[in-house]
Amino acid sequence: MAKIIKFVYVMIIIISFFLVATNAKDDCLVDADCVTLVCEFDERPQCVINTCRCRPLRFSGFYYEQLH
Repeated sequence: MAKIIKFVYVMIIIISFFLVATNAKDDCLVDADCVTLVCEFDERPQCVINTCRCRPLRFSGFYYEQLH
């Protein structure tokens, strides 16, 4: 019984370390920090409020300026 409880505690600790490590990679300062984010065809990764997000091309940069 004690071995099962110890195993569960160890698994909780390992999973929490994994979650902390994966959440730490979303921080960004500029758009170039988001190159590892995979977006859909009509989107591109952008740094929005220090978080990498996929944004539609129509709202970013040169393409948006050509439409207006």
